This record gives sequence, structure tokens and C-alpha cells, in this order.
Amino acid sequence: MENNKLISKIINEIRIPERKHFIRYFLDLKANKSKYTAKSYEKDIIDFFNVDDIEHITINDIINVTIFDAENFILKLSHEGKSSATINRKISALSSLYRWLLKFGDNSTGIQIIKYNPFANLKEEKPKVINKETEFLTKEESVKLLDSIDTSTVLGLRNKAILSLALTTALRKSELINIKLGDIIVYNGISAIKVIRKGNIKDMVKLQPSVEQLINEYIKKTGRNKNDNSDEYLFIGHSSNGLNGKKLNPNTLNLMIRKVCKKAGINKKLKVHSTRHTAITLAITAGASIEKVRDFAAHKNLATTNRYIHSIDKLKNNASDFIDIV
Repeated sequence: MENNKLISKIINEIRIPERKHFIRYFLDLKANKSKYTAKSYEKDIIDFFNVDDIEHITINDIINVTIFDAENFILKLSHEGKSSATINRKISALSSLYRWLLKFGDNSTGIQIIKYNPFANLKEEKPKVINKETEFLTKEESVKLLDSIDTSTVLGLRNKAILSLALTTALRKSELINIKLGDIIVYNGISAIKVIRKGNIKDMVKLQPSVEQLINEYIKKTGRNKNDNSDEYLFIGHSSNGLNGKKLNPNTLNLMIRKVCKKAGINKKLKVHSTRHTAITLAITAGASIEKVRDFAAHKNLATTNRYIHSIDKLKNNASDFIDIV
């Protein structure tokens, strides 16, 4: 107990910039690479400690957690019906916080804040992640989907611009919603969009002329232009729910895709990741090289791109092709 009081005294004396709470500072470090990761971590940490705000968690709360608490958290989430991916993500978030705290040591006393990460050795306890096959569209379905959208309204024009862009660039959800008007550029005579990839990496994606035309029509219909409104988000809300004119919520995109698919008569459970999967698959089937697809999809590892190619080749050159009995 005395040791805990000393540790609490030390943590209170640490000069964290702007007098931030220690976990808030940890989340800010995460947000420097990915704001979405930081937000996800915050929710997971709050969930485990059962508090309303991250600032309510004390260093003693951190110290008092044991492996039994960690294991019980897994059981609780399982009983609540949480998916294996969700459970593993939450454990990963908490483990990341404890790994960060393990780095701290006080030079004057030799005291560490913590000496053990209760979330680090839960391989046997964590559920096996079941990777669901991502549904994607064929070329014919992609055309059908886009043709079904009524562009006479600003909402329809926006939705077609988003889906056209997603299906021709393989952009991720965060990359799509964070595009600003000033990010639409012409580089060496080629129309492109500047995007921020995973890990805060700057990149550019090529704009197909037809997609660029849709985007320009949408910008004009919203009464904006690329020069005067360069700092505004490209895709914004057009509703009466308080989000009109504001940056899109990530969940809005998934909801929009489901609605458009239903209207088009496409019976597939699609998400934004499905449009990315579709774009990558279409590029591969059209004959793009693995190197070009890797750059197109912004995969860090060629092995990730190879998985797409392997899945397609598995269907193309299948053993069933040698069976002729029907």
C-alpha cells in the first residue's frame, strides 16, 4: 500500500504536457498515428474499467488489475455475445496501454509504475478470431449499383460520387471521409486526390475522368468551390438530423451502401470495406500486376495483396474443372 502511495505521488509529479491525465496522453500518442485507433482504444479502456470518463481512472486502478480480472473480462464479453474480433481488439487495446506504462521508470527512486502486463499472456484465453469472408461486387453488379442511383438530388449525387470513387480507388473508410476540397489536385497533368493512409502516411490516388466529373458536379451543387472552401470536407451530410453540412460519420457510409444496394436489388451485405475489396478484385481480374495492385491498395506487405490473387486463382484454376460428369 505504501509503495502504491509513493507511485501515485510520482505519477502526480510527472510533468505530462498540458497537465494531461496519463491515459489521455497515451491516447494522444496513438491519435498521432490514427485518430480512429485512439477513439477505439478509449472506448475499450472505459469499458474495462467501467467508468464514464477516461480521466476517472487512477494509477491505483491500473496497478490493482490482475490476470484474473483480464480473464473475467473475456468471459463477460463472451457471455454478452461479443464477436471474437471485438474481444481480441479490446484485449489488444488494454495490453497496449500496459505496455506503454511498462516503459516508465523513475530515475531518482528506481520505482516503476507497473512491472507486469495482465493482458499480455492471454493467448489460450482469447477466442480464435473467425475471419468472415468479405462480400464484394462483380463488375456487372458494380455497374448496376451505380446506375441505380438517382443523381437529380444532392444526396443521390453525393452517394454516387462516393461509391464511384471508392470502387475505382480502393480507398478505406477513413480515407474517404477525410478528403477535403483542397485535396483535389492536378499533378503533372493528372487529376488526383491527396489522402492520408494508415500510419499518417501521405499519398495520392488517381481520379478517373468520369469520377472527377461526378465530384465536380457534387461540389457545384453544394454551392462550394475548391479555392474558397479548400478546408471543408468533400463529402458532407445532407439531412435534418443536425449533421447537415458536417463531416460524414463512418457509420453513415455503411448505412448508405446498404440502402443503395437494397434499392438496386443487390442482395449482399456490403460495407465500405466491400467496395475496397471489389476495387482490388476488379483490378486483379482485369490483369493488373501484383506490384501495381499493391500500390493501388496501399498494402504495406505484398503478402496481403497475394491473398487476393490466391483467392482468384483458386477459383480460376480449380480441380473441379477436370471433372466432366454432368
